[in-house]
Amino acid sequence: MSTDLRLDERGYGMGLLRQTRKTLRRTGYRLSCARKVLTTGERPPRIAFIHTPKTGGTSINSYFKEYVGSKRSGRIVFYDDFSQLPLNIFVEQARKARFVTGHMPWTAFESFRDETTYSLTFLRDPYDRLRSLYQYVANLPPSVRDDDDVRLVKTMSLKDFLVSRHPVVVSGANNFVARQFAGSLGYIPRSREERLSLAEAAIHNLSTIDLIGFNDSFDSAFMKVAEIAGLPPPPAGRKMNVTASFISSTEKKTEATRSLDEEMRELARPLVEADLIVYEHFRRLSNLP
Repeated sequence: MSTDLRLDERGYGMGLLRQTRKTLRRTGYRLSCARKVLTTGERPPRIAFIHTPKTGGTSINSYFKEYVGSKRSGRIVFYDDFSQLPLNIFVEQARKARFVTGHMPWTAFESFRDETTYSLTFLRDPYDRLRSLYQYVANLPPSVRDDDDVRLVKTMSLKDFLVSRHPVVVSGANNFVARQFAGSLGYIPRSREERLSLAEAAIHNLSTIDLIGFNDSFDSAFMKVAEIAGLPPPPAGRKMNVTASFISSTEKKTEATRSLDEEMRELARPLVEADLIVYEHFRRLSNLP
């Protein structure tokens, strides 16, 4: 038997083992839901996760997918797969699903929300989120994603990114959190008054969310939502798609995770002004330092 063939067989065996484990997890989840219906007349709620980029959401999505099912099953619906289609198509699928997730604006979330929906999101220090967003895109390997938007950011320094007026950068960087939770990602605030108004609307809407977690206390919120969904406790420290994971150089990794200095924070201020108001409001309510 050749070495290549032995490797192929080993790879096939590992793939089969992973698939078997996944099938067992998903079967166990469905049996758990059925048992709860039989014993209490209730089933775990539909979980709606409003995912803001670079807040740890990929880890949440991956864990639910392991247990609840694939996108093909219809039990999980990603808003991003429907964002270019009429909203009613997304709503129809979301109302059938057990887990709805994605970078959805508030209007999309409200379109399917009902009394059986448990909603959550994660917030992160806006300066850190913005820095992570830039470093993530700037260091993405072509094998992960290689398109015009990514190539554009890769030509920019952090300073270029923070002062850019390119629509792609503005859409992803300009007070994204406040825009997402105020209603529509298509709206870009042009003045301080507009940013303040945006923050107020976002705070009003976010106040109706069932669970607001924070990136720096990720594990506790992750465990709570898993319990509510009827899933086993996730392992501590489970974080995927982390920016630093794409960087091999220790020096570059340190640079990618270093807090913004005063010059960069000043340049970033208009991009995070509304987001900061939102973040600090809920941080105070949570009694976290």
